Amino acid sequence: RGMQLALEGAPTGTVVLADRQTHGNGRLGRSFASPAGQGVYLSYLLRPDFDPAALSLLTSCAGLAVCQVLEQHGLAPAIKWPNDIILDRRKVCGILTKLTSDAESGTINGAVIGIGVNCNNASEDFPPELREVATSLYLETGKRVQRAALAAALIEELDKLYAALQSGDTASYLTAYRRDCLTLGREVQLLWQNVKEKVTALDVDD
Repeated sequence: RGMQLALEGAPTGTVVLADRQTHGNGRLGRSFASPAGQGVYLSYLLRPDFDPAALSLLTSCAGLAVCQVLEQHGLAPAIKWPNDIILDRRKVCGILTKLTSDAESGTINGAVIGIGVNCNNASEDFPPELREVATSLYLETGKRVQRAALAAALIEELDKLYAALQSGDTASYLTAYRRDCLTLGREVQLLWQNVKEKVTALDVDD
């Protein structure tokens, strides 16, 4: 729905919230489990009236915005590059950014940041294959989450992100991203074109 609104000309700051998603998706065609009443499933529309180079920062900075909200709940989230938010080695949130373009000019005219946060899921609410790798705010804190309040906090942080992108003041986001990125200093598997090898992640450039 967010992509449809983007194509229809909806303005920056337009937000779509869903109680559940029937076709929640992530990177590389993967699915994202989005059961009814359990999570915050939010799409935030931006119109890129800022440096186009900043588009590459959207997913990373949105991940940081999620971390800042979760920290307000007394949690210690980390980012698994590029778009997974991790609590105690398990995924609590996924982020996916999609772009729309003008066919005639070839320019990017919209970006939709999709955020899915597992809020009130019990272990049995996850498919069996995800129970060892996924978690929720409820499982981590023992407390039910007010989803509307969490969504409002996320929107406030995304508004701040958009203002930072407009002003070009993203240095603090990049510094904080490197601080919260658990991928750095670890061995990872590099998949690039026909290359597949184990390497060490040293840093994230601007």
